[in-house]
Amino acid sequence: MVSVQIHQVSHVAVYPSPVTETELLLPLSFFDVSWISIPPIRRLLLFPAAPDLNSLKSSLSAVLRLFYPLAGKLTYLPATGDVALSCSPDDHVTFIEADSDGDFTRLASDEIHDVDSFLRLVPELDVNVLPAAVMAVQVTRFEGGSLAVGLAIHHAVVDGRGFWLFVEAWAMACRAGEEAISGVSLVHDRTMIRYHPRGDEIARRLLKKMAPDLPIINTQRRFEASRRTFTISRDMIRSMKQRAKDGRIQYSTFAALSALTWICLIKTKAMEDPNGETILGFSMDCRTRLNPPLNDGYYGNCIRGCFAKAKAVELAGSAGFSMACMRIKEEIDESCKDVLRGYEDSVGGFFRDANSIFILLNGSSSFRAYETDFGVGRPSRVEPVSMSLDGQVVLIGGREEGDIQMSVSLNPPHMEEFTKEFLRELHA
Repeated sequence: MVSVQIHQVSHVAVYPSPVTETELLLPLSFFDVSWISIPPIRRLLLFPAAPDLNSLKSSLSAVLRLFYPLAGKLTYLPATGDVALSCSPDDHVTFIEADSDGDFTRLASDEIHDVDSFLRLVPELDVNVLPAAVMAVQVTRFEGGSLAVGLAIHHAVVDGRGFWLFVEAWAMACRAGEEAISGVSLVHDRTMIRYHPRGDEIARRLLKKMAPDLPIINTQRRFEASRRTFTISRDMIRSMKQRAKDGRIQYSTFAALSALTWICLIKTKAMEDPNGETILGFSMDCRTRLNPPLNDGYYGNCIRGCFAKAKAVELAGSAGFSMACMRIKEEIDESCKDVLRGYEDSVGGFFRDANSIFILLNGSSSFRAYETDFGVGRPSRVEPVSMSLDGQVVLIGGREEGDIQMSVSLNPPHMEEFTKEFLRELHA
């Protein structure tokens, strides 16, 4: 575990602030409140060369003028029972500067998963009592000039797409100047989510379910799990999709990779009850699937839960891969018919069936995390620090064009066997 010494904690202000009111309240939508008790999204980017810290701070201040809710606070409104984003002209983001004598090369290696060290390189974000800050940043300098950039953002404010949109804009402003992001246009007003006739009612009901003791939020606890990162190349993806092809049906990359992971976990865990139901949970981006589609500039959560189900015995046999692909496609197709149908039940499913969900997939290969460049080149490694559920998988785009990085979290006794099974299936 690396040692980290914090030597300065400062505040990066939104200057000039676009908020002219003393306090601007943005009530959360039902898409947002679903994530109120989920731990913050924490991501770590390891760069072999370090950008100038003053440039990092000034570009952060500039980009926050567009993403100003990230500098605000989540606030409880007892009069209505709502939770809102509170924004004011005095908002800021905590910016932590630290040093480490750790081995950067070791940390940046795909084979090393020093989770304790990763946790030291991302900031803590206390979200257990409202009002609570939305975001914090930590930069840690290593001997030799390398740098770790760690971010924590509350999930009730952004989803994965919004997280990486912010990082991309920040890097662009640092690399090319503030004018480079002048064309970015965002909409933060949650009231544009009016697609459901009972949206406000559902939001309050979900809020009471997710956080019954407001302003106290009992953030879900995580348990220790082992980690492994896999890089799936374009050739592997092509071969996997060809293998998954069923007559005229061509399955997507997501369906094929999810199916392969699903069946490998079943074989690894050797289910005691072969007729027991296994569940693959994953998130669907609803932006383009709403009717009419959501404005491209909308900045907030807009995802729903989907659940593909099958008996273990159905997926463990020779036809298991095709069966898993089919079940995933069927769930996607059914959810696409009306992405808001059963939305409240889909949220409850994630928490009600938390122990029976066999695998939980987050992220997307469309998140081009390795294209992040603050002016000194791309990161050596991007790590999804906030994952430790047994069977949790996070996807992002890989280092090379067309590749996928897949991070897996499992109970330690299962990781070695899963790795062997997954690599064998991947090269079949």
